Amino acid sequence: MQVIATAQHTPISRDERRRYERYQVRCECWIESDEASVHGLAADLGLGGLFLRTAVPIELGHRVEIVIAFGGGTQVLRGHGIVTRSVRAQRGLRHGIGIELTEIYEGADALARLARPNA
Repeated sequence: MQVIATAQHTPISRDERRRYERYQVRCECWIESDEASVHGLAADLGLGGLFLRTAVPIELGHRVEIVIAFGGGTQVLRGHGIVTRSVRAQRGLRHGIGIELTEIYEGADALARLARPNA
């Protein structure tokens, strides 16, 4: 995973609705739901969730299985989530999916290091 941030590792947003900071990243994600299996690149990621762009939209409220490849595929995060935001494609952008992480059963330590890079 490549984290894209300032030298101070500044989060990209302080949205009051979020409980956790989000960081701009570039890592591959695979999302499985009852309606689709999609692949995309994460645009941002944090302890509480992620946002990614995909070719296929997934509707709000759907429960999903998540796999995120870190560090060129050497580390993997696996978990479950729920779609909390669904943005339709417009003006050359792909669909967007915001996912709240509800369970992480593999790779939680790598995600925690993202939030504490100097720890």
